[in-house]
Order: sequence, then structure tokens, then C-alpha cells
Amino acid sequence: MTEQIRLRIERDLVKEADKVCREIGISPTAAVSMFFAQMIKLRGLPFRPSDYPALDEYGVTLAQATVAEDAALKEIAAERKAGKLKVFAGKL
Repeated sequence: MTEQIRLRIERDLVKEADKVCREIGISPTAAVSMFFAQMIKLRGLPFRPSDYPALDEYGVTLAQATVAEDAALKEIAAERKAGKLKVFAGKL
């Protein structure tokens, strides 16, 4: 037996989530059902809320990520200046 629920969610968030669901071949209903199932199994959220989830995933601080980003941008700028940087046209 199923239950119909109504939720208020920001329109743009719903549009983007629906697009992702279509890309991965599931319905938004299936996605929410999976989320609820995992929440029940884990007795909590199936992810750790964070302002910087990728930093948590890789175990680095924001300061470390900023230093790495600055170094990468300097390297890109140097290679661009030296003519070594190739433009990616979107096809492999």
C-alpha cells in the first residue's frame, strides 16, 4: 500500500532533481522512496550535511583546498602563457 504525501520544495530544486532522475533512469517518487528507505535503515540522514561535502569526503580543510586550488590555477596560467594548454572541445 502506498501513501501520497505533499511537500513544499523550491521549484528550481524540483526541476533540477527531476532532470537528474531522468538522467539516471528513475522517477522522483523512486528517488524519494530510496532516500526514505536509507534514512530508516541508518536511523538518520544517508549523508552528512555540510557546507563543503567534497571536503569532508576527501578529509581536507577549506584552507588546504584553497591552497591546492591556488596552486592549480597558477599552474594553468603558466601553461596557458607558455602555449602548452590545449582547449577541450567537448569530444574525446
